[in-house]
Amino acid sequence: MKCVRTMVIGVVLLVSGPAWCQAPAGSAEPGTAAADRPAAATAAPGTAADTGPATAETATAPATSGREVDTTAPSIEGREVVDTATSRRRLEEFRHTSVAPQIFVHQWRYGEPSIPMPDSRSADQAVAQMTLAEAIQAALQHNPGIAAQRLTPLRTVEDVNNTEAAFDPDFIVDVNKDRREAPNASALSSTRINVTEDVNWNVTLKKLLRSGANLEVDFTNNRFVSNATFQGLRPQYKPELVFSLNQPLLRNFGLNFAYLLVTVAGINSEQTAYAYRAQLANFVKSVVQAYWNVVNARETLVVRRKSLALAQQTLHENEERVRVGLLAPVSVTEARSQEATRESDVIVAEGAVEVAEQTLQQTVYLHRDDTFVPRRIDPVEPPRVEPVQVDVAHALEVALERRPEVIAQNLDLRAKNLTARVRENQLLPRVDAITNFGLNGLSGNQVPVRLNNGTLTTSPFGGSYGKALDRLTSTDFYSYGAGVEIEVPLGNAAAKAQYSQAQIDVASSELNRRQLLSNVTLEVQKAVTDVVTNVKRLRATHLATELAEQNLRDQTRRLEVGMATTKDILDFQDQLTTARGNEVQAQIDYNVSLAELERSKGTLLDQYSVVVEVPGKRFVPWWAKF
Repeated sequence: MKCVRTMVIGVVLLVSGPAWCQAPAGSAEPGTAAADRPAAATAAPGTAADTGPATAETATAPATSGREVDTTAPSIEGREVVDTATSRRRLEEFRHTSVAPQIFVHQWRYGEPSIPMPDSRSADQAVAQMTLAEAIQAALQHNPGIAAQRLTPLRTVEDVNNTEAAFDPDFIVDVNKDRREAPNASALSSTRINVTEDVNWNVTLKKLLRSGANLEVDFTNNRFVSNATFQGLRPQYKPELVFSLNQPLLRNFGLNFAYLLVTVAGINSEQTAYAYRAQLANFVKSVVQAYWNVVNARETLVVRRKSLALAQQTLHENEERVRVGLLAPVSVTEARSQEATRESDVIVAEGAVEVAEQTLQQTVYLHRDDTFVPRRIDPVEPPRVEPVQVDVAHALEVALERRPEVIAQNLDLRAKNLTARVRENQLLPRVDAITNFGLNGLSGNQVPVRLNNGTLTTSPFGGSYGKALDRLTSTDFYSYGAGVEIEVPLGNAAAKAQYSQAQIDVASSELNRRQLLSNVTLEVQKAVTDVVTNVKRLRATHLATELAEQNLRDQTRRLEVGMATTKDILDFQDQLTTARGNEVQAQIDYNVSLAELERSKGTLLDQYSVVVEVPGKRFVPWWAKF
């Protein structure tokens, strides 16, 4: 059964398929609707549907005794490899927090999680046969290094939220009670011991506005009790509602000026997302390189084994000719020496195959359950040999538009310019308009108070706490204040230094952008040159191989009639081996150069239908919009 549905990298695999594409136990999340995404219209270049014909001589697969060979690896022709680890769904997983009681328990009973070491002897013994596109797909899903890199954009999204938190309103509730009994030195209260009791319950709301102003609303409540004889309300209730506004007029002033730092953080977050795309493209290029290195090592091993077979054949024929007296014994010695040399070359080539396979194995990192050593990957896609037409001017135009590094650097320059604007504003003196307006009320239980002339009087503001609130809302009792506060730093060295640093950052970013554009231009030009050169090498090395085979056949016929020596035959065998090796290397270099061309243009991810989903438009709460 082929795994032909869209693959969600790092989250879930939607349908059951061959063993290699099964998500590790415990890592899948049911219900991820990635299959509803539109599929690519055509097969991505480099997939099984877009590869060239097989070479004339292909390397045999490595020995797989004791291993399970999975020959049903799926094709992603016409499908998308969707990297959803930077999606809003993934971000919400990290934002999930424990409830308050659990957090309270954790702060008293924290158990540090253990970090177990895996069993280095455990290994996934199966062998997965894959095309290049399938190897890239599996690597994106399983490689832990790229999985760690894709978390960085998520972290920078939280940097934006952290910066925007300055606009979150603060709600403060304050409740307190004070009681005091003290000897009284005043004769006015007519009591030896002065007893007072204060109960306060206050509510405060604070918020930073986008204009840079600090808005504060205070609702204070006081219940006061005293045994002083002149206290006409016992207990006394005194509520007060005060609105305060501190608005900068020079420094930190401007429509949405205070929000610029949030904008800068958002730009930095977007820049990190494009930097991740660049890392992803580099990783895909490394998978391509590792894949073709295995093919190269195997093809080279085939060439070396054929060279050894020719030497063994020559040795056998020379031994027969010496036995019948047609050649001198030294011819056997020459053949045996060459056989030993070529056997050494085979051993070296076998080691190269093992190293290349291990590199691809660790890069793809495909394993099942909790095995430590990942599964071996068996490349089944032959190198592409059809020539392609490249236009350096068009390739450079695409690169300047599509390269994620260029887009990221443009965003960096934009963020640096905004930061410089903020630092420039800090050079101004601080001039703040300070205003406040308040309403108050008063009530309490009326207690008769005897005046000095002996008459009794009562307060006109008697009543319950509700009556005090009525007087507050009547607006008959109010207070207000207005003023200007000016602060002029002498020297202002800190602000000047920060502004100078911001200007330096802008200049540095501009120069880095120029250097990046130069590097991108050079990379595109070199990639185009490599492709053109390798196309020519394909023709030249193929012709060289054909001529070397013809020369060896001719020299073999000359040897049969006594017109050539054993050394001549061995030399022409070496020439044929070299020609075959050069042709294999040219094919591999050509395929690698095609991948490098796409990477330098910024289209490598598109070539293999890798779609990076981002969290999308960030949610801004209503209170942060003013």
